Amino acid sequence: MGSATNRRQAHASLAALLVLASLASAGCTTIGRRVGVPISAPTAGLEEGVTRVSDVVDLFGPPARMSALPDGLAMLYEYIDATEKQFGINLELIGLDWFKLAFGRGAADRQALLLVFDQDGTLQAREYKAWHENIGRGLGFQIFFAAMPTVDSKHLWEAPEQFGWGRQALAPLTVALNAGSSVTSGTHGIEMRGTPDSVGQRTLEAQKKRRRR
Repeated sequence: MGSATNRRQAHASLAALLVLASLASAGCTTIGRRVGVPISAPTAGLEEGVTRVSDVVDLFGPPARMSALPDGLAMLYEYIDATEKQFGINLELIGLDWFKLAFGRGAADRQALLLVFDQDGTLQAREYKAWHENIGRGLGFQIFFAAMPTVDSKHLWEAPEQFGWGRQALAPLTVALNAGSSVTSGTHGIEMRGTPDSVGQRTLEAQKKRRRR
């Protein structure tokens, strides 16, 4: 009875030592990525019924996204400051001296400014929003001296939709047939980065992606 208790205590002590040794060889890493420039004064110089498209471009530069509307056009400015904080544990205790186990959590501070103009290019409406967004968590097996993302955040780094306008005619049939309601053609509205394509206007495109996988 006593020997069994002693063995359990020895095992518990060994486990505690292993945990402490792992923590002693652990470290934290922060990975950051940004898109766009901060919208520091979203309403400065903007007056509905007065401000022109050229005035907005002078103030904020070219928009991240834009679209023609039945009675004018819309422009969207976006800023994303994403950060992934990692906690890595060295695996030298199990013979993997050059590798680590990394746990990561991602978050992003986002800003969006939506502007709507009439056919003459005069500002008719504006909307600004700033918020903090949790991107998710991740787990990765990495080389000890490297810091690689563990959180999947590709949906925030997609290329501007204008880059794909010329390829619309070469898209797969399900996508081409959906071009009349697609928001990437520059004539059917605007959506922010990270908007899911599994519902709404992009449903057919999402079906094509699932079949390709």
